Amino acid sequence: MDRNKFPGVGMRMVKTAVAVVLCYFIFLPFWLRTPVGEYDPLQDVGPFYACIAAIICMQSSVEQSVRQGVSRVIGTCIGGLVGLAILFVDDLLNQPIFLGLMIGLGIILTMWICNLIHRPAACSIGSILVCVVILNHGGQERYFYTLFRVMETIVGIVVAVAINRLLPDRREEPLGKGKRKVPEGPKPGEGTGAVPSGGETKEKS
Repeated sequence: MDRNKFPGVGMRMVKTAVAVVLCYFIFLPFWLRTPVGEYDPLQDVGPFYACIAAIICMQSSVEQSVRQGVSRVIGTCIGGLVGLAILFVDDLLNQPIFLGLMIGLGIILTMWICNLIHRPAACSIGSILVCVVILNHGGQERYFYTLFRVMETIVGIVVAVAINRLLPDRREEPLGKGKRKVPEGPKPGEGTGAVPSGGETKEKS
């Protein structure tokens, strides 16, 4: 590859950008609406986690995007449920030291469950969501926060898979491994005046 040559803009780049823009516009109405009451749960809804999910799940093929998306949804749901369970226990104990220990136990539990169901790719996002749910908000707002983060992530995954499916992929299909296209030569006797082996010319009587 020539290092002085600028890389082209591939379809994966275009698809990723389109998916992120679409996620933004899907959640834009939540940003533009006027908050209702002292605390409006919908004011926390936004495109941030949807855009992240769309970027991560946009792979080179639809099949890869689906596999990545399924793992991310599973990890998000497991991490969200574990995080909610820790929040419930924390509301009863209300001890910051115990909360710190429970975060560690929650991450271990999340990764163990992901491996138990043979989804090791979901471990990272599940563990991240445990920390996000527990550390980002306090009080009753944390429960809404967890629900919205899971929802936003799922929206981003669906958008990524849909865009990858709908937009064309202009890459040429490669030939089989170890195979190359060999140009066809002239058939025996064509254009050379030669007689195919085994054949005899008939004399005119």
